[in-house]
Amino acid sequence: MTDYPQYPTDPPAQGGGAPAAARGPRPATIDMAVKLIWANVALSLITTMITFIMLDSIVDQALEDAGVNSSVDTDTVRSGAIVGAVIGIVISVAIAALLAHFIGKGASWARIVYTVLAVIGILLSVFGLGSTPVLLMLLSLVSLVITAAAVFFLWKPESSAYFSAR
Repeated sequence: MTDYPQYPTDPPAQGGGAPAAARGPRPATIDMAVKLIWANVALSLITTMITFIMLDSIVDQALEDAGVNSSVDTDTVRSGAIVGAVIGIVISVAIAALLAHFIGKGASWARIVYTVLAVIGILLSVFGLGSTPVLLMLLSLVSLVITAAAVFFLWKPESSAYFSAR
């Protein structure tokens, strides 16, 4: 037995909204946005690995920029940076995966949450670009472009029509 109503007077399928057949196929714009979100996840993992490789020079530069004297234990700072980076990447990958999944399913709330997080991330990244090594700055710029493109595709008219049919 299907979840689709047999007659026009039947209530909507369990969970509300139009049946998938009435909504139509997922537009290419949403497919592209989901692919871009996954590309950004991959880029974040690559950036994290590069950050770990460059960690000593990043920590030394950060301490120098902060004007901290040599009495600070660099191992403590390095350990804190590693723990923070691991926790940050696990949380960001989990959130991105969750949002990509629900965006692909047509959940309008996921599109809104992704957009809000993307705008916040873009603003924070733009302000922090100058304080990173050149390679990480370039990767961050690529990530910003990918994020902006994903948001662009999520709000194209065909994407909006798909989400509103939900």
